[in-house]
Amino acid sequence: AVVSTQSTGIRKLRHERLLTSLAATSVDAESSILPEVNRSSSNTIASSRCASAKVNERINLLCSRYSPSRRTFNLRFNDYIKLRSRFKTQRIGALIGGYFFGCIIFSANAMSWFPWLNTDVPMTIFGMEGIDPFFVGTLMTMVTGISCSIVAFSGYRNFALTIMGSETKANYHQREEDFQRRLNYYRCTDSVEVNFSDDYYGDKIKDLTDYRYWVRVQQIKHENSHRAKEAAKKASVS
Repeated sequence: AVVSTQSTGIRKLRHERLLTSLAATSVDAESSILPEVNRSSSNTIASSRCASAKVNERINLLCSRYSPSRRTFNLRFNDYIKLRSRFKTQRIGALIGGYFFGCIIFSANAMSWFPWLNTDVPMTIFGMEGIDPFFVGTLMTMVTGISCSIVAFSGYRNFALTIMGSETKANYHQREEDFQRRLNYYRCTDSVEVNFSDDYYGDKIKDLTDYRYWVRVQQIKHENSHRAKEAAKKASVS
């Protein structure tokens, strides 16, 4: 009985020691694993923060250039494009009308402004003798018409915007400045990629869809130009 009691006590003691050693081993294992987990998680967080910082930097760079979040316009883009197309057509009409207007005004007042045009006496101009006054009057009429057409063509848009009001004029000029700045930024100016059929100045843009298509075409041209230059460099090196 005494021997059995002693053997039972020894077994309990061994069992307790085994449990204690297992517990210590598990604690050591957890303590050795947790730092690795913390390190990996910290590295993941750091890398994600670095990536997000780069993305934010890129977004801020784009926003500082042309993003609508930084610039707000009272004139919608489609309305601006419609005004721009209308002014283009009307300016052509003003160019033609200005020419005929100048010719008519000069013809009606030429005799009173320049009485010597009504004579038959040949004229001498810049050492050239025998010039007919009628030819000189015709030439002056054409020059006057061309001058009036240039003035009408260049000043029609500002004149029409002034009639529309100062607010519309300011909104249009803001849109015009931003639109031209975007075109200059995205436009491919490489002579290899520029063709006569290209919409170089964006005159065919009628809405946002046309604008996005124009930008994508210019990006493709930039990519093709970059590839061609890289291929030329490799060929020159080899």
